[in-house]
Amino acid sequence: MKRLLIGLVVAVLVVVIVAAAALLLVDVNRFRPQIQASLGKAVGREVSVGQLYLSPWSGSLGADEIRIGEDPAFGSRPFVTARSFELGVELWPLLLRRELHVTSLTLDQPVVRLVQNRRGDWNFASLGGASGKTAPPQGAAQVPALTVDRLRIDDGRIELHGAAGGDKVYSQVQLHADHVGTQAAFPFELKAAVAGGGRLALDGTLGPWQAGSALLTPLDAHLVLRELDLVGAGLMAKGSGVGGVLDLDTRIASAKGVLESKGRIDARKLQLVASGSPSPQPLRIDYQASYRFAAGTGRITGAALHAGAARLAIDGSFDNRPAVMRLDLHVKGAKQPVDDLQPLLPVFGVVLPKDSRLQGGTASMDLAVRGPLDALVIRGPVSLDDTRLAGYSLGDKLGGALALAGISAPKDTVIRHAEAGLTISPAGIDADPARAEVAQLGSFTGKGRMAADGRLDFRMLVKLDPAVAGSAQGGQGLAGLLGGSKAGRALGGVLGGMSAQGVGVRVGGTASAPSFKPDPSAAVGLIEAGSRGAGVKPAAGASADSKQDPLDNLLQNALKPKSSSSH
Repeated sequence: MKRLLIGLVVAVLVVVIVAAAALLLVDVNRFRPQIQASLGKAVGREVSVGQLYLSPWSGSLGADEIRIGEDPAFGSRPFVTARSFELGVELWPLLLRRELHVTSLTLDQPVVRLVQNRRGDWNFASLGGASGKTAPPQGAAQVPALTVDRLRIDDGRIELHGAAGGDKVYSQVQLHADHVGTQAAFPFELKAAVAGGGRLALDGTLGPWQAGSALLTPLDAHLVLRELDLVGAGLMAKGSGVGGVLDLDTRIASAKGVLESKGRIDARKLQLVASGSPSPQPLRIDYQASYRFAAGTGRITGAALHAGAARLAIDGSFDNRPAVMRLDLHVKGAKQPVDDLQPLLPVFGVVLPKDSRLQGGTASMDLAVRGPLDALVIRGPVSLDDTRLAGYSLGDKLGGALALAGISAPKDTVIRHAEAGLTISPAGIDADPARAEVAQLGSFTGKGRMAADGRLDFRMLVKLDPAVAGSAQGGQGLAGLLGGSKAGRALGGVLGGMSAQGVGVRVGGTASAPSFKPDPSAAVGLIEAGSRGAGVKPAAGASADSKQDPLDNLLQNALKPKSSSSH
């Protein structure tokens, strides 16, 4: 019995050795036309493979290179090239009956070129369609449809060439897909590195494959992007003034050429205009969008931008056909907490005076956001209610004359209500009109702009609150000391003019360090009105005063003795 077992083992070994030797003697390159035809039929393109070699122990065929041809409408460069590939096959059916049963396909370091033409068509859309160059040799058996139990791509590279430019590259591509075929959906998992340091992960199911119209192929997947640098990834130009680092987590589903997505974006260091600066705190965007592949356009519905407890509603459309995506959005928020909106101010280019901060109260806005993503123009009304510009006293900046008149300027600027029609663009921020009611001071009306470099140019009419001016004339400060004297009457006239007609003020300097000067056309009229107690009429030939303190300037001029020619 023992001898019989030994004999059987020896016989089996001999058979295996003989079979292996026979396989090694087989010229597998005679199967190359059939393999090329089968692969070509599957992808609908001409496929060429290099010199084949056999690995009998792993049951696979290998080649030094593989090329998948391009759709003729997109030129002659290959659609896919790979340094080498390995084709797992069932060897005995191939050797005995010339039947190709593929078990696995692995591409090593492939390069895939995705190209869009001027009409917006993509070169991969025709994959799986008929190819006139992949027919098997005359007399050969009909090539069956190819199915692959296991598809692998190792260390691949995807080059994306859009019609409008802005080429993008994804490297370190790893693809795992099982039971790949055209008749049913199959699971897949894709990972890649994005230029600038980001990582992409996509997993789900794809299919059934729509031969010749790949964009119609159903897709149901989960997409995750981490550390996507908008500038580093080439999505935004370096000098555009737009940037940020995004994390995206979304579900995507595609059917009949429409891609639906719903998920969340976490943005860090976000900046949307050239005149702005990166957000100091992370922001979150919940969104829902649809995109039509054929049109290259989409819609955003039910989206929301979150900053703390603040929530801004967003809806509108986008156009992905230009080199830089164009937006047409509506952003709206009513009575949102100012403290939570603070991180959004630099994103949109809003700069506050140095060492100051908005505290308390609410903000409302109704904005249209239009244009390319790297040159957005944002227009619409914005208002503030019951908020405080802490660390900045507007009364002190306007003039020591308030203290001279007995008016005590608060340490902070308390804004009862402020509103402006804003236009935010790469050139800066325009406010027209602008209006504010400041507690213990009065009202400000006018218009102006802040340039992209922060320089201010505003023309404002300042009217003292009648109650504030009245208390000053009623015995406080210098006004009370002067009483009913000529100087006292002049001071009272000036204060009354500041309440009734107002004083013109030019605001210059920078947003972080604004400066205030009298506007001559209004200031001279108020001086004469204070002297006569009459209406305001600008004096001819009056010159501007260069001093920085407009109210102090007015009071000093009003209290000057009049020359004899004026009597």
